Amino acid sequence: MELKMKYLPVVIAVLGCLACTGTNAPERTIPAAAADAAAPASENREAISLDELAEALEAFAGLERSGSHVQGMGLAESGLRERAGDFSGAALAAYKELAWVYSQGLMAKADVERGLENLLALRGGQGEVLAAETAKGLLAFIEGRWEEAEAILGSLFSADEEPDSFARWLLLACSMERGENNWKTRSSYGAIQARYRAFPEYWYRGARFFSGALALDYAERCIGLAPGGPFVPECREILAAAAGLERRHGTAMKTRMEIEELITQAVSGGSPELLSGLLPLISLPDNSYTLFAAGALRSLSAVEPFRTYFAGLAEKSSGRLAERLSYICGGRG
Repeated sequence: MELKMKYLPVVIAVLGCLACTGTNAPERTIPAAAADAAAPASENREAISLDELAEALEAFAGLERSGSHVQGMGLAESGLRERAGDFSGAALAAYKELAWVYSQGLMAKADVERGLENLLALRGGQGEVLAAETAKGLLAFIEGRWEEAEAILGSLFSADEEPDSFARWLLLACSMERGENNWKTRSSYGAIQARYRAFPEYWYRGARFFSGALALDYAERCIGLAPGGPFVPECREILAAAAGLERRHGTAMKTRMEIEELITQAVSGGSPELLSGLLPLISLPDNSYTLFAAGALRSLSAVEPFRTYFAGLAEKSSGRLAERLSYICGGRG
């Protein structure tokens, strides 16, 4: 998609079209007052004052801090900021929409990069220059050039942002990815959790940064929010490593919630075959996730047709899997 539009509102609209691709309608709606104020200037709406911008953004922030995210909220914020003359903020808010969609597995990374590259190509007024500079910093972020991203985004957003704003999250993530592991960084990241509890990438960055039980918690939350998302394979590797296994075992890992969900589906449908997804997990060396799964399956073995299913698998299996299935069927293991 090639951009040759003159005005920034049209560019933000193009990014918005990317963000809307493949997504479902939201269950909650944008606050009416904020949605009205967010109507783009390109629709002949009057500019708004900084006070009006602050009031509308406060409504968005309150919704996010309650643990909710509404599809389209980033685009509405972009329109607000644009009408107030905040072109860097408008570009950042449009990217926020893309980041949420991408982290849920509903958009390819290449599409996000292409949208930002389109903004980079803009040449015109001061607003377009600021949008292009913002896009440059965001591209550095998603490509893992942390120092560059931090320098650019910090120069644009460090002065007047809320402690838990999206820009602050980006800057914290840059610091963490650079290895800045100190009390202030750890505390600051945990302090903004309420606003990002529904954002898979928040948990993913934390899983990469923290260690031990905290890394496990962050990785599990990321997987739970977006099982088909782009960050899940690495989060499963983090689960494996934190459980004392090699990272390559991540492909077999399941969270406790996933284990329970599979068992619930199998029991409610009377379909033990649904439990086949747990066989790679119970084949792993001893770890808390494998032992949890094996114990849960053992409790099912007293019920038909589950006992017959497990016994049949045990007869055809060998090695560690056969031992675990024997235990599940009531043996000593």
